[in-house]
Amino acid sequence: MDAMRTYTEPEAWRLRAAVNELDGRAESVVAIAKSVCGLQAQDARAAVLAVRPRSKGLDAATVQAELHKSVVRTWTLRGTLHLVAADDVPWLLSLFGPYFAERGPEPKRLAEAGLDNDAVEAAVVTLGQTLADAGPMTRDDAAAALVEAGVEIDPSSQLPNFLIRRAALRGVLREVASLDGAVAYDVLGIEIPTQGFDRETALVRLAERYLAAYGPATLDDFVAWTGLGKRDARLGWEGAESIVVRVDDTEAVVAADAPADPPAPTGELRLLPAYDTYLLGYATVNRPVPESLWTDVWPGAGIIRPTIVRDGVVVGTWQLDRSRTTPVVKVVPFEELDKNALDEEITDISRFLGESVDLSIS
Repeated sequence: MDAMRTYTEPEAWRLRAAVNELDGRAESVVAIAKSVCGLQAQDARAAVLAVRPRSKGLDAATVQAELHKSVVRTWTLRGTLHLVAADDVPWLLSLFGPYFAERGPEPKRLAEAGLDNDAVEAAVVTLGQTLADAGPMTRDDAAAALVEAGVEIDPSSQLPNFLIRRAALRGVLREVASLDGAVAYDVLGIEIPTQGFDRETALVRLAERYLAAYGPATLDDFVAWTGLGKRDARLGWEGAESIVVRVDDTEAVVAADAPADPPAPTGELRLLPAYDTYLLGYATVNRPVPESLWTDVWPGAGIIRPTIVRDGVVVGTWQLDRSRTTPVVKVVPFEELDKNALDEEITDISRFLGESVDLSIS
């Protein structure tokens, strides 16, 4: 019997960063979205910036051109917005849509407003029919259409947002290119399987895709990344083709085709945006941030700051200050950082954004 594959913690983080495309070699937006099984996109600007450290030669204009075409921004993992490859939408929505449509604060808030489940489903149908007839609409347009159709909601409240999210989770609508600077929606235009959908097969597929982009990882990491209950997560986890490994003294799992040898340390820096998918791929206690620095990255109120990663581990935070004539990247290092490596990232951010960017180090 072969000896169990083992990694030190630094080796494991280098491997995780590489499989999460942080070696910067991907050549298309859809390739990245597919590889990591969705880029966190609750903050739309941050989602665009998440492409840069994972890609070779792409710029913000190219990413924007691909949005709503080869990639779709919709609610999937954890019931939050992600950029996902268009051909991943059917099975991801079949898996996550019904699950998250009934969870979170929205169902309770809708019920408190007098909209029971039947009324909500009727409103979702109305949204789909209205968009099919009239084409893309902003949130305010959709709210007005619902009121006109007899749905008793305050259009200035959060209720239209909840109904739009429910419709997206049901596979009825999707975000499309903005109208007059406002977020807009149209019919999804992608068939979502209902008959013959095998949930267990989809869960296994999800676990294998996760391990390919985040391993070595644990079941608890997978639960945190998906937002699913442990029973569902375990069903996929135990069915996935994988290899059991050790990371220091902890048992973990990697994809069946994961490289046996981790990448060598490079010392290169990657400036990741707020809410980056890489940080959200693991349970809190397993994220690549020393515990003493958790509040520097997660200050509270659901905020996840932009981070600086070296060889897979967070070594600082940063922010893009656009209040000046020339935007400034303000860096807060947790330890000494190589100035040349920082300059390389700033140069690449300037290239990506198509504008000059200065560097400031606290």
